[in-house]
Amino acid sequence: MKRPLFVFAGQSNMMGAAVNPAKEQVYFNDSYEYLHKPRRFGEPIGSFKKEGFPAGEFSYKDLDEAYGKGASAFAKSTLSDYMKNSFFCPAMNELKNAETKERYKLEEFSESFFPPMCATMAPYIVKGLEDAGYACAYTHIAKGGMDIKYFIEGDAADYFYRKSADFFVDAEKHFATDDTSEKILVWHQGESDVSNGCDYYVEALGRLWEKAKNIGFTKFLIIRVGYWAVDEITEIMRAQEIFCRKTEDAYIVTRAASFIEWCPSVSRRMMDWEVTDEFNEKCRDAYLGYWNGHLNEKGFRTIAKYAIPNIIRIVFEGKEPILEEEKVNALK
Repeated sequence: MKRPLFVFAGQSNMMGAAVNPAKEQVYFNDSYEYLHKPRRFGEPIGSFKKEGFPAGEFSYKDLDEAYGKGASAFAKSTLSDYMKNSFFCPAMNELKNAETKERYKLEEFSESFFPPMCATMAPYIVKGLEDAGYACAYTHIAKGGMDIKYFIEGDAADYFYRKSADFFVDAEKHFATDDTSEKILVWHQGESDVSNGCDYYVEALGRLWEKAKNIGFTKFLIIRVGYWAVDEITEIMRAQEIFCRKTEDAYIVTRAASFIEWCPSVSRRMMDWEVTDEFNEKCRDAYLGYWNGHLNEKGFRTIAKYAIPNIIRIVFEGKEPILEEEKVNALK
């Protein structure tokens, strides 16, 4: 059986950082999320789980600081402030009290204390693939606020490639009778690179992809970046389109995130696009009275709806993607 290995990577809108939790658990029949933590504690293989939430894991920078010396892989760290102390982190949501709309700060969370039912994109895509008859294994490697350079050079990038490579090795062991030769990077990032412009981002994607291919990735699937406060984000969208047109085995799988409107308290003209109801109705919790522009469960489900058919076309059928008609006027 063909079982592709997916690495879902990017910043906060891949991580999952909405206010509200997911409404229900996602269960897989024969697909699995890979967790790297056991490997870091000396176990011969990481672990695989069949439920969608929680998604991702706290990949602490310093295991001794996070757990103390001599801890086992079963220990749960109380070390908070994920921006400072972790390379990457799980999906997290802010809601503390629905009636009062009181919220946590994400920096309060740690491995031992964070909401488990936090919406993020990966489980909805994987479940959609299963519903269409395809199994896979995947891992979630994301962190809010990180520019593309974070994944290319430095300690975090080294860890990103180490976790990905260990996932590939462990999946080949765990699914020994399956064909795990397809190793796919699913990328949703770019909000933090707006000031760097199109040419920089095209070049950076090239560097990222060269490093990814060196550890065995075979395809690069990009969920085109969405709007994030400034119109210059169109240059990152443009860069992603250019990169995929000129790069073998790199594909945009959906433009849907680019069509999701920003926040209701801000001018609707943003970015000069064609607004349609499907993409502007409560895909961010800002529409529910919170100041939080991140994609929410509805946003993730909307993106998955459009990404899944193209992932099937590319990965399982060997065909080119069929993308949505462009709605961002600057890119027409």
